[in-house]
Amino acid sequence: MRLFVFPPTLEHQLSAPLSKVLHMSIVAIITGAGSGFGLGLAKKLLNENWIVYGADISPDGLALLKAIGAHPLKVNVTSDSQVAAGVKKVIKEQGRIDVLVANAGYGSFSSIEETTSEQVRAIFDVNVFGVERFVKAVLPQMRKQGSGRIIATTSVVSHVSLVGLGWYAGTKHAVRAMSNALRQEVRHLGIRVSTVEPGTSKTGFGALAFDTLDKSRSISDYDGVMRGLNKWLGGLYRVSPGPSAVINKLHRAATAKRPRAHYPGSWDVVALKLAFYVLPRKTLDALVLWLAKR
Repeated sequence: MRLFVFPPTLEHQLSAPLSKVLHMSIVAIITGAGSGFGLGLAKKLLNENWIVYGADISPDGLALLKAIGAHPLKVNVTSDSQVAAGVKKVIKEQGRIDVLVANAGYGSFSSIEETTSEQVRAIFDVNVFGVERFVKAVLPQMRKQGSGRIIATTSVVSHVSLVGLGWYAGTKHAVRAMSNALRQEVRHLGIRVSTVEPGTSKTGFGALAFDTLDKSRSISDYDGVMRGLNKWLGGLYRVSPGPSAVINKLHRAATAKRPRAHYPGSWDVVALKLAFYVLPRKTLDALVLWLAKR
């Protein structure tokens, strides 16, 4: 039986006296921490006596974070100044940042043509540039420490893009590609990089994404495939499990001694990735369009 698992970002300090290591607090920043996966992970880490800073823009979410013992950070990930100020506050108060979980993001389901340019910019600003802002803000401190861990919440659609998910999938493809490069760039500095890939899961994400789909419709030529998307993907969300499996994968990415590059969140992620990489494009397209017509 293992009585103690060494914190991942303290691996370089294992030569220090055991009593010193055991009493060292682990400091994490979680973005999008006021609900869903971020909130679940915050609770899990707090139960293990981590120091958790939860970044969010929702007053209710920030109040909930404070109630469970986290340090709430009112930060809009689209603001350079707010991100910089939030990270500076953590460093000033704790002197270190051991883990960043770049989890903030949202879904927007719509056809490529029916998505306005403003909507495209907005989703990239949160899902891609929000990650970029936080990653660049924490890296100087992690490089100074010679340790750290960066975890990004991506999606199964960081591998496969489907009808109605094009722009959203584009953001997740970008984060996955960035994470792959960053993992190679910072490994020699003692910094580890992972992604966690949720599939369909019962959080507030699905309701928001499908609300966007309902409100974005303007071109009748897409009625059939968009109706099909709503039916089969909406059906998956209705029977999907809760967020616990993904939260457990985030926790594993944060605590494993040797973290993996990518953690599939659930069985459907594994299945879709397999289909995407094995099936010919023509067959995959036919399968997706068949599902969208059901």
